[in-house]
Amino acid sequence: MSKKKIEDAKKEIMDAYFHFRKPLPEDGYVQQNRSTVEIQDDLAPMVWLEVDEIVEYMSNNDYSPTTEQDGTVRWAIWRMLVT
Repeated sequence: MSKKKIEDAKKEIMDAYFHFRKPLPEDGYVQQNRSTVEIQDDLAPMVWLEVDEIVEYMSNNDYSPTTEQDGTVRWAIWRMLVT
């Protein structure tokens, strides 16, 4: 598989993962902050992504870091509420 096809597939998988997730709060969404490694682990069954690839995707799609009460830094993510 060509490097271009691999990169396209990685982007498609990341887009699918974030389909029901947003960088800012919206009605019907709940906060579900995730670390870069947690996102990497979530996607590992589909594709291996380097931390830099995830950080680049997050930055390019307007996600920003937030600090939890315990001092942990995670990406601010709002996930569609499942009813």
